[in-house]
This record gives sequence, C-alpha cells and structure tokens, in this order.
Amino acid sequence: MIDDDREWLEGAGGRSRVARPEIVDSWRRCRLSGVNPDDVTVVPGEPCLDSRIARVAIPVLSAMADIMIGANTSLLLSAPDGTMLWRWSEDSRLAALLDRRSAVVGTRWNEDIIGTNGLGTALETTRPIVVNGAEHFSEALHAFTCAGAPIRHPVTRRVAGVLSVTSLVEDASPLMAPTLLKLAREVEEQLYSESTVRERELLHHFLAERRRGRNAVVAVNEDVVIANKAGARLQVDHRALWNQVEAGVRDSANLELDVADGTGPVQWHTIEHAGSVVGLVIVAEPTEPSRPVPRRATTDVDAPRTPRWPQLAGLLREFARGCDRLIVAGETGAGKRTLLNETFGPVEELDCAAAEEIGSETWLGLARSTLVRDRTSGPVMLAHLEALGAPTCRALGRILDAVPRSDGPLAVAATWNPPGGEPEPAVRALLDRFAAEPFEVPPLRKRPDDVMRRLVGQGPGMPVLSAEAAERVRVHPWPGNHRQLEEFRRWLSRQNRPVLDVGDLPPGWSREAARARLTTIQAAEADAIADALRLHDGNKAAAASHLGISRSSLYRKMREYRLR
Repeated sequence: MIDDDREWLEGAGGRSRVARPEIVDSWRRCRLSGVNPDDVTVVPGEPCLDSRIARVAIPVLSAMADIMIGANTSLLLSAPDGTMLWRWSEDSRLAALLDRRSAVVGTRWNEDIIGTNGLGTALETTRPIVVNGAEHFSEALHAFTCAGAPIRHPVTRRVAGVLSVTSLVEDASPLMAPTLLKLAREVEEQLYSESTVRERELLHHFLAERRRGRNAVVAVNEDVVIANKAGARLQVDHRALWNQVEAGVRDSANLELDVADGTGPVQWHTIEHAGSVVGLVIVAEPTEPSRPVPRRATTDVDAPRTPRWPQLAGLLREFARGCDRLIVAGETGAGKRTLLNETFGPVEELDCAAAEEIGSETWLGLARSTLVRDRTSGPVMLAHLEALGAPTCRALGRILDAVPRSDGPLAVAATWNPPGGEPEPAVRALLDRFAAEPFEVPPLRKRPDDVMRRLVGQGPGMPVLSAEAAERVRVHPWPGNHRQLEEFRRWLSRQNRPVLDVGDLPPGWSREAARARLTTIQAAEADAIADALRLHDGNKAAAASHLGISRSSLYRKMREYRLR
C-alpha cells in the first residue's frame, strides 16, 4: 500500500491514501532535496560534546536508560544541526544493525540528507513524530521504527536538540512515543534548572507581558533574546540596546531605540534582580489594524463585552445609585460576596444558609435585630438567599417590610444563585422586595482575562504555562468559578515542573471542557463511553463491543468528546 503512495508521489498510479499526511509531506521534501531512497548517504558532522545539550542531556539520559532495559530499543541524541551526539543500545543485534546503517555518533541525520526518520523529521518539523518501517523514505531503514521529539530550551523555546527512541519493527511498542516524551521533558527540566537566574527572570517577564495583549514583545539581556512574532518584526538592534543599559541608561526618555518604520508607541522597562539589571523588556503597540475575526452568528454582532473584575465594582456602584435594596446574582463562586465587600465594604453579613443549622426561629431573630436597628456603618448582606425555605422567606419578607425605605444609600443587599425554573411564590414575593432587576456577576468562563490575571505574574517560584496550556486555561469552563480557580492556583504552586504544557494540566480538564459544549444527549453518550472504557480497563475493542458499536465509531466519539 505504501508503495502505491510512493508511485503517486512520483506521478504514476492512483493514491491509496494509506500513508499519513505528515509522512507524505516528508517524502515530498526528501524528493525535492534529492535524497537517495535506495541507501543511506553518510555525511560527517562535528559532534560537540561540550555543548549545553550534550552536557545536560547525556547524564540525564544515561541515568534513565534503565527504564528501556528489556525493550530492545536504542536512544539517540542529536544536536540542532542534526549531528548525532550520543547513542545507547541495550540489544547488541540492534546496535549492529544501526552501525551497518551508519547511525553512529558523528554522522548527520537531517531529513534532507537521510530522508524521513525520527531524528531528522522531528528536527525539520519541530514536532514529535513516529516513523514506522516502510514509512522511512530510504529503504535501507525499513527494518526500524523510530520515534523522535525535539528538545526545546525552556527559556528561549528554541530547539536545543532532538531525541529518538529506535527499535526494530517487530519490537516496536505503543509505549515508545510516551516514553520518548517523558525523557525529552526530563531533559528540558534539567535545562531549565541549569539556566541562570537571569534567563529565568527574562522568560518570566516576557511571558507575563505577552499575555497582557497582542503587542510586540521583546526581552533581551547580554546573551539571550526572546521575542514573539510581532516582536521579531521590530528589527531592534539588541546588542546596541543592551550596551546602552550596561552604560547606565535607565530613563526611557534617554534610550535610543531604533525600530522598524511604522511601529506604534514603544515602552520598555528593565528587569532587576538582587539590585542589578538582568534584562530589558520592550513592548510596542501594533499600528496596523488586526484582521477582523469572523463572527459565529449574527446574534453576536451587538453583544456587549463582558466586563472584567476591576470594572465590576464601578458598575455595581452606579447600579446601586438611588437604590436602598438590591440583589447581586450569579453562579456559585462567581465572587458576589467579594464584590459587595470591595464595593461597599466592609458589610455586615447574614448567612441565609445558617438558618437550617441554627434553626429558622433563631436565625430570624438575628435577622430582625440586624435589619431593623438604625444603621450607620454600611449595608447588610443577606448571603445565599436561595438557601431559605418558603416559610423563612415569608417571615423574612415581613421583617423587610418593617425596615424604612429610602432613596439611598444602599441598606440591604442579597446574593442569589438562581435555581433552574421559576422560583416558588414565597421566594418570588421575597425577591420582589428588592430592586426590579438583579446585578449580574458573569461567571469566570466569560472572563478569561480575570483568570489569567490571577495566574500570571505570581513570582519566579511559580511554574510558567506554555502558550498552549495558557490557552487551555483561558477556555476552561471553570464550573466552580473563583473557588476552583484558587484551588488550581494552589495546585500550580505545588508543581515541580518549571514549564507546564497541556499534557501537564489536571487530566479531567479535557473532558470537562468538552462537556461544557455538549447537549444533554451528548453528555449522556459521553458518560456511557467513559463508563465502558473504565469497565474494560481502557480496552477500546472490548468497550466498543460492550456498547454495540464499531471500533471506528468509538474512536470518532472519543475524539468528539475528548475522551482518553
């Protein structure tokens, strides 16, 4: 079948569509580069064992090679230029075959030299890949299966090297790819731990500034330059800029900054550590208007932008003007009580949920003494109004009727988490004693900027989220709102990894994010599939049989519902 793909690539025959797109793309690059498909071309490189990737990775990989014993595999490490720096093999037969194919230290395994292979193709695409048997462009490598993954420097995010796990086709295991990613991550963590404090501070400030908007951002010190795509277009002379900082320039008015024409307003600030300047961050506003984002539906055209947390207090204060009673509504944990305290506080709080604990008569007596007496210190907050039963609601309504009304200032506020459906008549009558419309506190899933504000800029000790992980955090549904966010922040502070990627986030997140977009029927179907997979210990064939569907349908549903 794969031979049919090769004939199609050469311009003859019909395509079988068996080979994966990434493999066919690699073959096309190999063909354009003139790679010999019949044999391996040996090109010597210059293995620098004193390079940072060699000094850091080889001891880590040598120490962890024990986990590969018994798997008949080999570990290969290459430099960023494709030169093999190190090889470990447990199986003497595999080692002999690798020697015969010139897979030895000092040879270059770039894709444009060797053809499709784990080291070279991972280096070319900067993405992990598994190349199995006949997927290699060179027939001389068809006996091997190799998984390759780039190792990125956690500060600069540049490819520092490539790691490959290689075996014979008959010894290949589905665990090769996850094992490879684990080893690559261990090397990246060691690279981070050996990075200087200056590099870590530079990375921390760069990421914090980048996540505040779509501006061009450049972070620089004497050795390292980090920039986003817009920052790379500034064409800043980084060396000349740093020379000015070293010469003592600290005032932005005195900094000579030569950037590309058409750049908007530019700001900059120094990064200091232990009393000395360790870096410089440059931020430039874009001058060209961003491309319009297509709207998903016409109903979204005039939709107002959800206010961020710093804006809510001002909006609530304006909403309460001339009103002595109001209700602040929103989901559990959205921040209703915190907002009232920040806006009018400190407020005296009566927890309606305590009525069941201490008895309704005792609680109503406390409410009567608190609400009826003259107040000069601020409003009373009735928290969790939805926790009151119908009889208590009627009694509380009579107490409120005894409280004198005015045109302001605010005297009584209540927090309310609206249950599904229409409230009972007694509850409705109590709500009618407040302002006609409640003030809505939007849930966190509608305020991604507030989420990132709580997680970014927490200090050098906190792990850094990769761009993909940060985006997953932004789109997470946050069903527990601020309580869940605070628990996540605590979880984040306990992680030992310096940089967290999507795969490092809590395992239930993918499913939770997918479920937030499911209908009731889809959610029930997702639960049934998850239960079947759990019942059969992840065996997909058995789960499909249990559900009465084909295995291909199960895979499609798992992708649709983001089940693992």
